[in-house]
Amino acid sequence: MEEKVLSRMDTQGLIELARKLIQIQSVNPPADYSEISSYLRETLTSIGMETRILEGSPGKRNVFGLRRGSSRECALLLSGHMDVVAAGDKKNWGHDPFGAEIHDGWLWGRGAADMKAALAAQIYAAKAVIDSQAGLSSAFMLGCTVDDETAGAWGMKYAVEKGLSYIGWPKPSLHILGEANDLNITTSFKGRLWARISTKGKAAHGGEPDLGINAIDQMIKLIQRFRVVPRLTHPLMGKDTMNLGLLQGGERVNIVADSCTAHIDLRMCAPGSADEYEKALRGIIEDIKREDPRFEVLEFEIYERRDPIEMDQDHPALEVMKECIRSGNKKEPRFLGTLSAGDLYHTMKNGIPGAWIGPGDAQFLHRVDERIQVREIVEAAKIYALLILRFCR
Repeated sequence: MEEKVLSRMDTQGLIELARKLIQIQSVNPPADYSEISSYLRETLTSIGMETRILEGSPGKRNVFGLRRGSSRECALLLSGHMDVVAAGDKKNWGHDPFGAEIHDGWLWGRGAADMKAALAAQIYAAKAVIDSQAGLSSAFMLGCTVDDETAGAWGMKYAVEKGLSYIGWPKPSLHILGEANDLNITTSFKGRLWARISTKGKAAHGGEPDLGINAIDQMIKLIQRFRVVPRLTHPLMGKDTMNLGLLQGGERVNIVADSCTAHIDLRMCAPGSADEYEKALRGIIEDIKREDPRFEVLEFEIYERRDPIEMDQDHPALEVMKECIRSGNKKEPRFLGTLSAGDLYHTMKNGIPGAWIGPGDAQFLHRVDERIQVREIVEAAKIYALLILRFCR
């Protein structure tokens, strides 16, 4: 049956679908999903899947497809997100970012690796299984989600916590997310803490700074102290990091800044937690206040928090994943860790184990001249088809 399914893989149709998805400009923001969600639903319906739109908020149109088996259980969810980051100035690209051109064995364009080629591979894997009339004991599901690039609440989070149960579809028992990892197995994911902090100063003439309190200086003092907080390392996740992503303060060069706002992105390894790191950051603020009576923080808000998360390395599904990759591209996969779980975070936090297996090299993500090897898209489709067969038969 596996040979029959793989022999029915329509590689030309697969690549054309990947090209079409890249050509649909689902940039987030502004996150207009009207065209791509309609197209994906039509595509899933055309290959023989039941389809539903899960829309928890107006315009946030997640597309899900279900292929039922002989039992009511759903053994596998394959998913990817349909939104992409902005392409920036097209003049900096060697190829049109939305042209989906193929040159020298590579498919070029925004979303090629992140992650429209993976979506296309999942769809054509499902098509090959359905066309082969493989008898499945368990159902499988395809999910095309929104707002991953902005960590929104109406994508996979909504689908797994409310959307699927609302329409009466079964809860998957395993989730494979097609994020780019060169078709390896990513099982370990850093947590993250995004914080907005504002310091207060006292305005004065720029030529007499001692008469004021410079809020930018106060922020620099705070950030320097924050940098001692990241301290953990992990064999797969790497090390804790902190990035000062935004710094805004002052009005004019000749005025002492009376306010400053910073945004930080702190990524933590297991066994750390978001709560632990928030406590440490708040403790530093209190320490500085005791040292400097003039130091004042107007705002300290955590607007994104995720704990580190890992799949059990002894989970039996991991061996099946390895076997499918070996069969699909004759390669020995590696176990990896990375900086964020993406959509997988929401399923894992809701009791569904999972991992990343996706085509594409992560070095091309969010960059000019994003691209993916055509060969790897085809290999991904074969691996996804084998995953469906081995988990659902």
